Amino acid sequence: MAFYKKFLIGLFLVVVFFTVNYVMSLFVSNHQLLLLVKVASVVISGLYFLIIITDGLRDMLGGKGNVSIVIPNIVKYLGYIMIFVVALSIFGVTSAEAIAGGTFAGLVIGLALQPVLQNFFAGLLIMGTGYISIGDHVRIMSTKITYTPVLFPQYKYFSRDFIEQGIEGDVVEIDLFFSRILLENGREIRIPNYILLESSVIDYTSKYSKDFVVSIRVEFPLNKVDLERIEQQIVDVLKGYEIIEGPFLSEQSDKEHVILTLKVRANVNEWKKVKSEVLKRLLLLRKKIVES
Repeated sequence: MAFYKKFLIGLFLVVVFFTVNYVMSLFVSNHQLLLLVKVASVVISGLYFLIIITDGLRDMLGGKGNVSIVIPNIVKYLGYIMIFVVALSIFGVTSAEAIAGGTFAGLVIGLALQPVLQNFFAGLLIMGTGYISIGDHVRIMSTKITYTPVLFPQYKYFSRDFIEQGIEGDVVEIDLFFSRILLENGREIRIPNYILLESSVIDYTSKYSKDFVVSIRVEFPLNKVDLERIEQQIVDVLKGYEIIEGPFLSEQSDKEHVILTLKVRANVNEWKKVKSEVLKRLLLLRKKIVES
């Protein structure tokens, strides 16, 4: 629905509440009931306008990164405070009384809401500093978040050359209290912001690096391989790929096989495809050597 239509509905709502309050003041003598109706009218109308204003800001600022989240959220919580203050004033609570009564109450509420406040200020820091941003592909590493460790040895087909534990996924939303991460298996996890701010984060979409170093290891039979030529054979087979380290004769897996290792540079978004092709070429080379 268009913003102006929502705004017109809000004006109609205000007129209805004003009419209700006026009619009740003519026929109802219970002062407390009139106050409750007036406060309810102000709170409902205020919340409605606050919702359409924040939604309008999100639509207007859409596509501008964290700004489209921070500004609407700040407006929303400032609006809550204003509605609360207006409701108190209708009840006749002055600012001095509110401050005097709020000193002790504020201490109690502050202690009770400590986790909430932690998340609130952590959310402001995350959005203000760009600790993570919407659209980032990240891995969150924290002992406060349960995770599943790697189930296979590091040398398995698509494993990286070291184990990165934690949860991996795309950042889809950052709110003032929690953030949403869409995991690779399609599930959504919501992480409290204070935990996120205390966690280590691997950003696979970092603007500072678009490269990923892929480590490859392949076994060759000692009774078939020519140790003087194998390194050059691998270089020839992998023409077109940027080998940044190796190939090296790394170690013997047993008395009959030797392990060769190398590292290839790949784009961070295509490292699996690069590793697959490089490994396929090396396995075809090994097959050719074994069958010769």
